[in-house]
Amino acid sequence: MKQKRKVVLYPPTLNWAFLKQTPQQISEKFADNGYDVIFCNNTQSDLPFEEVYPHVYVYHNFQDVLNKIKHKQIKVDIFYYTWAKSAEFANQIKAKVNIYNRVDEFPDWAPFEKHAMESADIICTTSKLIYDNTHESKPTYLIRNACPQSYIDKTSEVPEEYKDLKSPIVLFSGAIGSWISTSLLKKVADKYTTVFVGKEFGKECPKNVINLGVKTHDELHSYYEHADVSLIPFNTQNGITQSSCPLKLFEAMAAGTLSVATKWHETDIYPDAVLTAETDEEFLSQVDKAVKMSRNNTDHIKKVTKAVASNNTWDDRFKEINDAIEEYYISLEGVSN
Repeated sequence: MKQKRKVVLYPPTLNWAFLKQTPQQISEKFADNGYDVIFCNNTQSDLPFEEVYPHVYVYHNFQDVLNKIKHKQIKVDIFYYTWAKSAEFANQIKAKVNIYNRVDEFPDWAPFEKHAMESADIICTTSKLIYDNTHESKPTYLIRNACPQSYIDKTSEVPEEYKDLKSPIVLFSGAIGSWISTSLLKKVADKYTTVFVGKEFGKECPKNVINLGVKTHDELHSYYEHADVSLIPFNTQNGITQSSCPLKLFEAMAAGTLSVATKWHETDIYPDAVLTAETDEEFLSQVDKAVKMSRNNTDHIKKVTKAVASNNTWDDRFKEINDAIEEYYISLEGVSN
């Protein structure tokens, strides 16, 4: 990798190929806007680095990256991290700007949060609750998750797995973790053909839900577009949920599909694209309503949901991050003057 552009470093947290999430999306946007991105895979090996997207380079040996920084073979302009514990590397990386993107509030991250925020020059938060819980005297911004513009513009073929299924089809995508109400998912599947696209992450997919496994992010679009409803059946008694801003919230609307979600602040602010519910009974009723809306007025639903998505793209989010960086540099000029 020839270093001619400014460099962003993302430390080992997850693998590039694991369920395309905020770090991968933001990395691509940095690359689209003039940066070289060093994305360090969580799985460490001696494999050579690889370019996985124009100007995004996946490194498999983080210590090798740190050694290159130490010997001035790599100069990092922006250290971007989403896992609190990653802040322990800030002194070795010596970036011009440290950005901590607080994407979740997992209990086992709590011991590292204070240092992560103290090490940051800029703090970004993906939900209102995380923003409200950030009390550091650092520039702090509420920058939610989003959808790719390509999802809004795209049309996809019906997935092969859908063709023999009884309609209507209800979709749950993502990871099945502690924050998911599998009992609620099972209740929906008792009434409707329900498919799961994603990965079990500590909890099992209910037996009456059709588990289609992991798909690429490009493939995932078709599963959203040709489902009648997308589900966000989070367990709101789980503290992680209240801090969450689900990617599927935006990806479903970008594909023109209504969502039904359990009700908390982040799902309750897009009423044209997301129907919310406080109880299991209300959730099931909202699924009934969403199915009818989708089947009786498909074109209108697609128009409305895509309109909401168009105001919530990763391009929009990158502009907010870039504005924050520029404001930080301006503040430094003020101090030096």
